[in-house]
Amino acid sequence: MKKIFLIPTILLISLFTFSQETVKLMFYNLLNFNNYTSYCTSENNSHVNKANYLKTIVLNQQPDILAVCEVGTNVSASYTLNYILGNSLNVNGETKWLAASPTGSYLVNGLFYDKNKFQLISQPVVTTEVRDINIYKLKCLDQEETTYFNIIVAHLKAGNSSQDASDRASMIDELMEYLQNLGSNENFVIVGDFNVYTDSEQAFQKLINPVNPALAFYDPINKMGDWNNNYSFRAYHTQSTHSDSDSDCHSYGGMDDRFDFILISSSIKDGTYDIKYKTNSYWAVGQDGLRYNNSINYPTNTTLPAEVIEALYNMSDHLPVVSEFYLGEHNSVGSLSSDPLFYANVLNPVSDVLQYQYKTNSIEKVKMSLFSVSGVEMFSSEDLTKNNFVFTKDISWLANGIYIINFSAEGINQSFRIVKCE
Repeated sequence: MKKIFLIPTILLISLFTFSQETVKLMFYNLLNFNNYTSYCTSENNSHVNKANYLKTIVLNQQPDILAVCEVGTNVSASYTLNYILGNSLNVNGETKWLAASPTGSYLVNGLFYDKNKFQLISQPVVTTEVRDINIYKLKCLDQEETTYFNIIVAHLKAGNSSQDASDRASMIDELMEYLQNLGSNENFVIVGDFNVYTDSEQAFQKLINPVNPALAFYDPINKMGDWNNNYSFRAYHTQSTHSDSDSDCHSYGGMDDRFDFILISSSIKDGTYDIKYKTNSYWAVGQDGLRYNNSINYPTNTTLPAEVIEALYNMSDHLPVVSEFYLGEHNSVGSLSSDPLFYANVLNPVSDVLQYQYKTNSIEKVKMSLFSVSGVEMFSSEDLTKNNFVFTKDISWLANGIYIINFSAEGINQSFRIVKCE
């Protein structure tokens, strides 16, 4: 007969469904918005025209937070952000959008947010030799508990030389050092144009496998590999929207790079601090997997109305990426480890195979136990931790439903609610 156990961390997990608020985050490389050069001119990249394209895209996607890079400083960055506010966001009688103050002197980052849903609390800056990395701390309004949403915006060094890759890694080193010293258990996402070609590049590895596992970021769609010019990743490429050099401003060559990302902290992956990623909400807007080495509008793209596809084509050589998040205290589905240097990453929801991996700086035995929601232990195993090794367990014999997985060892206790479904 199965024994019944009571585990303190399990008692912290909400097992019911409550009404939830959903918010949408968009990141977009605006491609020299109001920044004029010898190749990006007022004729082929007019900020007036681009404001209309951006308006079309935003009205279609309806984000609550818009993070951007490549904001030009022609006149000033503040002028450009205000121009976007007045001509792309607060239009058709809308008045909800506010902008954070810009930092930097050339092609800076920016953040726009719905003032009815968020309050900007602070915006610290991580200064690097290439350009600023901005962190925008938003307080989520109308929540029973005080909930913060930290949006990190990074535009990493472009180029495919070894020095470019080294510069990108140095930028992330500066960011991770800042986060390490912050010592805050809050919700973080990092968004941006990372300009990375593979997940093995040091800049990316420093984000997903940092020295301190508690600071690790996760790809919501878990599509790791060599993204550059790889047909297998055609549904996730974000650059370039142009296949031909019909504009000297836009990079061309067709969709064959995954440069643009939204990565999430473990707390958002698990919903620990009242914000949780909404499964299957991540999308490179307009991408349907039929664009490999072609433009976003060829062959005919039916994912969105024709005018939105044309706006995406004309606006930038990048696609925006979006994700949605649940807000509220009843989103919690996991407990953080009692050891800040240990974290178990569980694939959820699951079907017939349970998959999980450990992130830790030490090698030790960890007991994995799976419980029913009533506390009945279904089975358990003892693992010798291996960083990033994927453990698999056959659970095809279990009925569909909600279960609790617990990881325990000396100084370690972490639990998750998982959903088994077809």
